[in-house]
Amino acid sequence: MWYILGSPKPLIGNQVKHILIIFSIFLLSLTIISCAKKDDSSSSIYSSSDADETHSNLLTEADEGFNDWIASSTCPSSKIVLYVDKEALSRYQTNNYLLLDPFEGHRQNSHGGEDFEFFHEGANSDWIDLTDNAPILGNTFSMEARIYNDQIGDEHQKIIGPSPFLTFHGKKEVDNGSEIRYGFQLESGSWKFIRVQHIIQKVDWYHIAVTYDVNDDYIFYLNGEEVSRYSKLKGRPPIANPVRYIGKNFMGKIDDVRMWNVVRSQEEIQNTMNQTLTGDEPGLVAYYPMDLNDDNATWELVDLSPRENNVKIGRYGPLSRAATSSGKFIDDFIINEEIRPRYFSDDCPDGPDGSLTCPYPTIRSALDDLHKRIKNGQHGGYQIYIREGRYTEVLNKWYLNRDNQMDMSKVCPIVFEGYPNEKVIIDGTVALNDNSSNWEQISHQLDNGTSISIYKTVVDFDNISREIRTPIRSIYQLFVNDRYMIPAMPMNFKNPTDNTTGNPQNPEPNTIWSLSKKTEEEKTIEEVEGDNSSFYDNATKAPWGFDKEIGFLVPNEVTYVPGSLEFLDAPEEWAFDSDNKTLYLYASDNFTPNSTNVRIRVRDRFLNIRESSNIKFKNIDFSAGSINLRGSKYFTLEDCKFSFSSDMGLLGNSVAYSHFLKVRNCIFEYINDGHSWAQGRSSHTIFENVLFRYNDWFGGTAWSPNSKGVAAQWRYITIENSYTAGLLPGAGSLVEYARIENLYEGCDCSGIQRNADHSKNSTTRFSWIINSPGLNGMRFDSKCGARFGDVHNVVSLGNRRGFRLKGDNHDVYHTTAYDNTRQDISLNIDKYCGPDKGDGGDGKSVPGNWNSNIHNVIAEGSFQCFSEDCWAAGTDPMSNKTSVFNPWFDFPHLDSVGIWFGRLLAVNRGNNGKPSLPWATPIFELEKPWIQMRAKSESFLLEKFGANPWSRPNQDYDFRPKKGSYLIDSGVIIPGINDGNDTGVVAAENGKDFNHPPLYSGQKRKYVGNAPDIGAYEYGDSVYWIPGFRYPHPSVPIPTNGSVDVPIDYSLVWNYPYKKDYSNTEATVTVSGPGVDNRTVVYQYPNNVHFQTFEPGGTYNWSVTVDGISGGNWSFKVDDKIYPLNDRSVDITNNSSLRPSQVKNLEVSNNKMSFLRFDIPSSITSSHKIKLNLVIEEVSSLNGGIAIHKYDQTGWGENADNKNIGIIDHSLGETLATLTSLDNGTTVWDNGTAVTVDNGTILSIDLTDKITSYGGEYSVALRVLETTDKVIFSSKEKIMTALYFQRGDAFAPQKSVWPSISFQ
Repeated sequence: MWYILGSPKPLIGNQVKHILIIFSIFLLSLTIISCAKKDDSSSSIYSSSDADETHSNLLTEADEGFNDWIASSTCPSSKIVLYVDKEALSRYQTNNYLLLDPFEGHRQNSHGGEDFEFFHEGANSDWIDLTDNAPILGNTFSMEARIYNDQIGDEHQKIIGPSPFLTFHGKKEVDNGSEIRYGFQLESGSWKFIRVQHIIQKVDWYHIAVTYDVNDDYIFYLNGEEVSRYSKLKGRPPIANPVRYIGKNFMGKIDDVRMWNVVRSQEEIQNTMNQTLTGDEPGLVAYYPMDLNDDNATWELVDLSPRENNVKIGRYGPLSRAATSSGKFIDDFIINEEIRPRYFSDDCPDGPDGSLTCPYPTIRSALDDLHKRIKNGQHGGYQIYIREGRYTEVLNKWYLNRDNQMDMSKVCPIVFEGYPNEKVIIDGTVALNDNSSNWEQISHQLDNGTSISIYKTVVDFDNISREIRTPIRSIYQLFVNDRYMIPAMPMNFKNPTDNTTGNPQNPEPNTIWSLSKKTEEEKTIEEVEGDNSSFYDNATKAPWGFDKEIGFLVPNEVTYVPGSLEFLDAPEEWAFDSDNKTLYLYASDNFTPNSTNVRIRVRDRFLNIRESSNIKFKNIDFSAGSINLRGSKYFTLEDCKFSFSSDMGLLGNSVAYSHFLKVRNCIFEYINDGHSWAQGRSSHTIFENVLFRYNDWFGGTAWSPNSKGVAAQWRYITIENSYTAGLLPGAGSLVEYARIENLYEGCDCSGIQRNADHSKNSTTRFSWIINSPGLNGMRFDSKCGARFGDVHNVVSLGNRRGFRLKGDNHDVYHTTAYDNTRQDISLNIDKYCGPDKGDGGDGKSVPGNWNSNIHNVIAEGSFQCFSEDCWAAGTDPMSNKTSVFNPWFDFPHLDSVGIWFGRLLAVNRGNNGKPSLPWATPIFELEKPWIQMRAKSESFLLEKFGANPWSRPNQDYDFRPKKGSYLIDSGVIIPGINDGNDTGVVAAENGKDFNHPPLYSGQKRKYVGNAPDIGAYEYGDSVYWIPGFRYPHPSVPIPTNGSVDVPIDYSLVWNYPYKKDYSNTEATVTVSGPGVDNRTVVYQYPNNVHFQTFEPGGTYNWSVTVDGISGGNWSFKVDDKIYPLNDRSVDITNNSSLRPSQVKNLEVSNNKMSFLRFDIPSSITSSHKIKLNLVIEEVSSLNGGIAIHKYDQTGWGENADNKNIGIIDHSLGETLATLTSLDNGTTVWDNGTAVTVDNGTILSIDLTDKITSYGGEYSVALRVLETTDKVIFSSKEKIMTALYFQRGDAFAPQKSVWPSISFQ
């Protein structure tokens, strides 16, 4: 009951043609690119604001090429508007015909399935075998048929044969079989035929007939008129063999095949050629009006002649030679031929023409008519509006929009668009309510003896087969009220189409995501840190897998068959018994089956377009079926949704040899056990604003979206909550604004994977790769790594590795990597074979990455770098290879090139002098970032820390440096990246510049302040780039909706809705709350940062509206305290510059003072009560006391400048408060208030009267009163720690003990 699928096997003879076509397109693309570069500076539009977006010509070259192509064509200035309306079906009568095309069709075997994946160009596999019972025509005969040929095919297309025969002949791709031959084989074995040339001038239905008398002439008639007479076969009758075939190698439509053992006169032919015969006419020996017996068991073409030679449609044949020879499969029964309807009515005697009076009742009838129009010279363009409804159709077309002479100037656009504000679904399901389905509630006993109540119905496959005109015997998916039901399996889980509340660090229980992942207790350190996928050894695997050798899905080692009754034991599961055609469902409370709400999937692939160009599908849902495009250039899918494209054993969406394709503003969801998108051998594809979610529900498959072609662009892409691997973007591709998050797969793959030469001349920028613990974040991979990959402004967190970039000559700038299991950033030495892949070619002979550039990056605990940038002058990294992998020893040099390496800044050192855990972490340097521990379960946090460090589970995604961070202004200037000059950059292979120009002027922002910041974001910038799919409304509010403890001095951020053109786009931001009375500010795209100071403890509401569409109302609660920008304990006698180590406490003792720098918000007023709060961590001794002073220095910190707290003047200002230890053992403030001083004591000092100026810095210093005193306070880097994976690296910010100033 599940599909066995295949892949196309192009004929060797066509490979040269394909290569020539691809090469010619490549040359065309070079021309387009050249023009784009030449015109770039003159055609770009700049506004007074550097934030206005103007798309680069080069980045939209597929669009530009498309437009140039059309502009130079002979297309009319306005489109021809046509309509499809399924409600019009009832207006029409039908007349069947036989369709023969290059597509393979429905398979009938134990696994079921139709794939249309096989494609027989030239040698067609479609024909009707009349068997040995076919009539034998002798001394006198007549043959008639109606034919319609609109496709390019083989030069020898047999209409009837083998002898006597009627055939089409013609030069391929030129005159389309306009020559007809008729003849037969003689008793001697020789063949005789007569040519009738150039008689078909346009595509249409034609009646053809021949008559033969052994004693007279051999005559050919076209539409009842004699056009050829041949007299040289008198006395030479045909061999006495059956006329066995209809349509062998024929490409087109055939109807009303008649064979006679008498010679019919011209008058007789004319009188009956437009009439239905009774079947008992004298001499009639075969009559096939292309009617079916409608018996699903036999599916026979009916012979209405007295001979009644009904013949079965389809035949047994192998899946493929490789599959059969492998012994894995036997032959399948394959039905390639289709019996399709022609539509007509009294009002539309010539059939539907797409007008409002005679709309097309099906999309397929529209395709057929368009094909006819174009073939007959009506080149378009065409706008076809599809009215609301489900269209359960298979749409196969070959050479739909391609001139016979390959004259591209005549290829005008065809747009199929769902009618505005109407829902159009191309659907692979049929409704059971239309097929006499009666559900019965029964008791079903489980193996454990428990009985459950389930529903069953006997499926009327005969009725379904008649409806879709294909014999159906199996069910592939089941839906109740459009909700997916689960095929019964040995394991039980929640419906995978429900949004999950979990993530890979904390999978939601009883879901497919939790069943396929080991628990924390099951993992070992080797599994977590290793390169293998044992992290998922107990994964729930699909029962089918792809066999690369034979090109088919084959049974896995898993032995169960999904949908088996023996596994039916959980709500929303279904099973099917093919022997008795009975469907069973264990219904849930809200999805009980009835006579109107059940649909079953009976199709696999339902859209196949071959060699057809300049076609667009827009505003259409594709449900329960997959698509295949091949050789189709300038194809566009826009504003579409793809749901349930594949399931266990079915085919996913596939594209090949299709250049300049666009997928824009589309969603791919619930696509299991198959590629949501797999594209090969295609260049210059644009994927823009595409969401991939809840795809691939089984481990070990890694069905990643991919484009294995050249020069693809992936922009505004989200891949989330799936078992898929990440993205394979293709060679020389651009990936920007991609958000890849919560991928559950565990494999040797990545969030963004570029294999071999796919890294060369590629660009990855402005993207997030977050929380895929079984995958690499981003990888340039190969035995021999490539060169010239650009990576900048990319965040990689919570993955197995952050960045693993092999090869050389890469540019890596402004990346942020932390919370990764193995490496944060790796520019390793191995697997590089030199520029020409020589020097042994073993991937080890030539050191890699020495010529790569790396600056302004964040790495937390593991940083492998062989780039020259990572080594001080005179250092020989090859002298100690261990150092190559962790250059932890040279902080000054890394600091000078803008590399923040947390391991260098660790406070603790081991016996060997090397840093030991915990490392410094970027989360203390960033505003409100994503944190891996925050993704863990509540039970995990309680077990490890004794408490949940966070008041709410929602993650934050603010990766900007926080005010006071060492990252601010610590980077280096990189021309073309952060200096505001992002124009005119071209291919990096010449050793300079970058691979792709900016998307719009100002995309690469100029730094703010004195120098660029380290990391992916710039503090104080008015643009905060947010990657991923853009919804039709403003989205991704930062802070997230419902956030608490938002900093008082903060900025609000949002993402714009998707638009093709952002010119003159404005966002209106409205904020209301304490001190802010419906403040409204208008921003010009791409500016999306609203700077605002809030009142302490206030609750605020805000919204963003773009083009009149609001993103909704968002809210957050502001913290009532602030934390230090900087705090540090300083030995004032040392007078040496301090490194920016994250010291977890503040020591106050002899010669050691602690300094804390705050920034008082401007929203504070004299009505606020202000307190300084300090938490004592340890009291070693306190005989004298502690004095708290104002510290008048400003701008101090831990940067390597003259403001470093280690070397700046430490003179203290006025005394703010004094805590004195008395002889009686009590400790009192200078106002006489007693206080207990112990570990954990909170000291609160009232500074209300001291801090009287707001909106600026305020620093304090702590000192002891006696040299023997020593007290330790918690610092703003104080963390909660726990043993995790046999090491002490589980930590979380312990904000409850951080120093603070509170406002009441």
